[in-house]
Amino acid sequence: MTEVLPLAYGYLRDDLLSERGSAEVMLQAAANALGYELGTVFHEPRPWREGLPPAFVDLLLECRRAAANAVITPHGHLAETVSRSVLRTALVAHGELVVHEVGS
Repeated sequence: MTEVLPLAYGYLRDDLLSERGSAEVMLQAAANALGYELGTVFHEPRPWREGLPPAFVDLLLECRRAAANAVITPHGHLAETVSRSVLRTALVAHGELVVHEVGS
């Protein structure tokens, strides 16, 4: 019988990536190590200065819809758009999610 793992989604800011594919591989490895099944990886195509970034909003809505357990993102990908604490609060308080910031 196959074990059903808790669901996690990924979040990446494309402007911070040197290689998109390697970032997704890193998120998959982190999900495996943390005991999650990684669903969709949401990509923010450019920095967002006002309000919540569009891909982040899509991520939050999908996490709620699918009753996801976690979001996995590289260190720094929740920063420099709007306040990092605002994004973490939106995920943790409103989405009831665990946030794992991984890598360097």
